[in-house]
Amino acid sequence: MTECYLYKLPNELLLHILTPLPTPQLLPLTVLSHRIYTLILRILHNRLVAASELNSHSLLLECYHPSAKLTEPPYFCTYHGTDGLTTYKPPYENDANLAGRLGEMRNMYSRFRPHRRDLELGGRRVRWPPGDVPGSRTFPGTASDRFEGETVKQILSLEGHELFTQLVAQTNLVKIGPRNGLFTCFVAVDEGVVRVWREWLGDMAAKRESGVPGAEDVVEEGEKGKGAIRDIPDAGKSAIDERILWITAANNTGLRFSIKERRLRRDAPILIRADEDIPVSYEIEYNELLVRTSHLLLMLEKSLVQEDNSSGKAVVFGSFG
Repeated sequence: MTECYLYKLPNELLLHILTPLPTPQLLPLTVLSHRIYTLILRILHNRLVAASELNSHSLLLECYHPSAKLTEPPYFCTYHGTDGLTTYKPPYENDANLAGRLGEMRNMYSRFRPHRRDLELGGRRVRWPPGDVPGSRTFPGTASDRFEGETVKQILSLEGHELFTQLVAQTNLVKIGPRNGLFTCFVAVDEGVVRVWREWLGDMAAKRESGVPGAEDVVEEGEKGKGAIRDIPDAGKSAIDERILWITAANNTGLRFSIKERRLRRDAPILIRADEDIPVSYEIEYNELLVRTSHLLLMLEKSLVQEDNSSGKAVVFGSFG
């Protein structure tokens, strides 16, 4: 009688056995053999594609100065692409670079653009802050961007004695319920405090004004879905890009800003010492929110488990004073 063991099964059946396992349980199995490693890589690649697109979920970014905690609204993010995902090819067992494929997949980052107004195309809109009446001077956006909303901009000001300021940042994965303002699931992706140094603000603003290549990125527009996944050259350099401020030391989420110095208008001369720093003010524009795709996958699986275990009740966020 011929021997019967697991490796006698064809790859199709092995994939059928491994696919139901969640990602945290799949990863330890990659050390069993090259064959299992190759099959798991194929499963993980498909999951990364699904996680980056976020067809049923959306990212919600909260980023504000500590003094604006009660006034700054959350920002809904639209998907703009994943670094290097389109260049990934299914590996073979005799592939010389097979051992490094798992690390390459871990270093992929998905890019999102924060917006103030809408959640997604055809989605529900965020309630306007007081005074933002359509047609008024403070009304954000135009008819052409009514779906995505205006670009997120903030003002950071530092007094002469301040070397840095801080931004509290939190990224959440949410799924909108049947009613506006209700979430059927809510999972924290990452949170932390970003320290923004005066010297860094000055350097980034100077590079933008001088037209240094790469000082200001243009985010490509694309519809949500497979067509929006794009390959970005030098994707592995995202983690060392000086324009990105990482929310935590693990570099799972980061923010890329466009910095512009706001010139102070002085009608009368101000006398200061030569060694004394003057107050400065910068306008920061949120170009991109970068999220490690593998980390996003883990949070998405956690969200799906939360949704399955929910009792049908939704989480309500709002002011009920």
